[in-house]
Amino acid sequence: MSYFDDASLVMIPSGYKDQKVYSVKPLDGSGDLTFSRASSATRVASNGLIEKVRTNLLLQSNTFNVTWDLGVITATGGQSGYDGSSNAWLLTKDANAFRAIEQSVTIGGIYTFSVYAKANTANNIALRDLINSVGATFNLTTGTISATNALSASINSVGGGWYRCSVTVGTATTVLGIYVDFNVATAGSVFIQNSQAELGDIATAYIATTSAAVSVGPVSGLPRLDYLNSTCPRLLLEPQRTNVLTYSEQIDNADWLKLNSTIAANTSDTLDPAGYNGADKITDNSTNGAHFVYRFSTWDTTQRTASVYAKAGTSSRVCILNATTNAGVFANLSSGTISVSAGFTGTITSVGNGWYRITATHTAASSQTFAIGLFTGTNTTEYVGTGSYAYLWGAQMEAGAYATSYIPTLGTSVTRVADAASKTGISSLIGQTEGTIYWEGKIDGLNASNEALPIALFPTGGDINGAQIYIVLLSNRSIRFVVYDGTTVQASIITSAGFYTYGTTIKLAAVYKANDFALYIDGVQIGTDTSGSVVACSGLYFDYQNFVGKYSTDQVLLFKTRLSNSSLAELTSL
Repeated sequence: MSYFDDASLVMIPSGYKDQKVYSVKPLDGSGDLTFSRASSATRVASNGLIEKVRTNLLLQSNTFNVTWDLGVITATGGQSGYDGSSNAWLLTKDANAFRAIEQSVTIGGIYTFSVYAKANTANNIALRDLINSVGATFNLTTGTISATNALSASINSVGGGWYRCSVTVGTATTVLGIYVDFNVATAGSVFIQNSQAELGDIATAYIATTSAAVSVGPVSGLPRLDYLNSTCPRLLLEPQRTNVLTYSEQIDNADWLKLNSTIAANTSDTLDPAGYNGADKITDNSTNGAHFVYRFSTWDTTQRTASVYAKAGTSSRVCILNATTNAGVFANLSSGTISVSAGFTGTITSVGNGWYRITATHTAASSQTFAIGLFTGTNTTEYVGTGSYAYLWGAQMEAGAYATSYIPTLGTSVTRVADAASKTGISSLIGQTEGTIYWEGKIDGLNASNEALPIALFPTGGDINGAQIYIVLLSNRSIRFVVYDGTTVQASIITSAGFYTYGTTIKLAAVYKANDFALYIDGVQIGTDTSGSVVACSGLYFDYQNFVGKYSTDQVLLFKTRLSNSSLAELTSL
């Protein structure tokens, strides 16, 4: 038989748009899922890099005679650009030493202001916060930074005499400016192209804007098709979580206290997991003692999971600690393995290019100190430092028994709300008296609420007390197939506890028909139930009422008939 031809609904994550996940079948779109999430998020994109939401807060980012206040500067478009286009602009000033084009903005926290520039008759530009008189001056002839009072600044050649100039500022502002030949009292001109102002401490790929700020990445309401360690996407669905660690990528910030170590921000030695030079380098000093960065009172009597992305440098050993007790998760970044102290659980996951995500789950006896640091091969944190270093990026601390996808922060904690997907009014796609549901996916963790519903069929207006047909994942890692008629259980089939291992792909199929129910997982019959009735359903739900763990869905099939047992074994073995 052809399972695709016989299925009434086939959802293989491949296409999506705002608030929509497309199903492959039926072709008329009647099976497309409605998606919701009222916050930003991250995912692993098809290139294997972590994709964050990025926003260019400047308007008319490459139309410098609209929105921008030119003053007495002349802006002439149609110039040859760094990218081979004729989209660059020539800015020409008089002999006044302080001529700039300006734009009003509303921006706070750590942000980076950048523009591409090339010398013409003048050889420098300055990028400045005009409210706080903070910025940097860039020499476009020598490719150097001649003056700065900002958090950081950079100038990078992109060829043909063009440079991308950027300055990172840590104070809120309402006006940004680009000066031509700053503090030089002669007339002159420079070429510029593609300006950007964004939250964070590095300049990321340019985002074009016109009359409004533009965001890209997994914005609010956009489904996340995640490619972590796979060439095929999975629909990522997660619960609400909050990263309480401020400055999750700025580990050099004063919020992170340093013990016998130094942090070099945004090292050019390596690309971070998002594909930029945003990683921080932690280096031990020659003190005989512990070498780490830390935050007071972050472990407490709530179960919490900490995580960080780490890459080996001259040191390949990075740990996540309860520094009060000197216990934690100790990772060997050469072998991709961990050792775990009593009272902790942990994981290590390769994310490509030598980077690993290390997680540590722990419940402390009281408010105690959280730390990320270096250690020796005997899991000893007290040692004489030799200038060894490793790379860190993307630190996170969240309440729960497992780590969810990375939540970037700056000066405050950040919450990502739960993902959910469903489709109602599809009675024609759901078998009303008999049928088969198939789900394939990977389970990475479950909530303490003891259940998560990766797939469920409900009647019109159904709620949890009227739930009809669904798969439920229990916290002891058992899987249960349940059929309800109102509040009465009509069928129930359950695996043993500890049936699967987190992080492995599972294929399951369940069939329902009056007095004929069965559950198959990975080619094996789990059980049958020969007594019970079925009530008609009209809706397909994922994570109903946000009883969600962390898992990703590879494929979903609905059939309006009860497949044979041999077909169930075959389908879940393919």
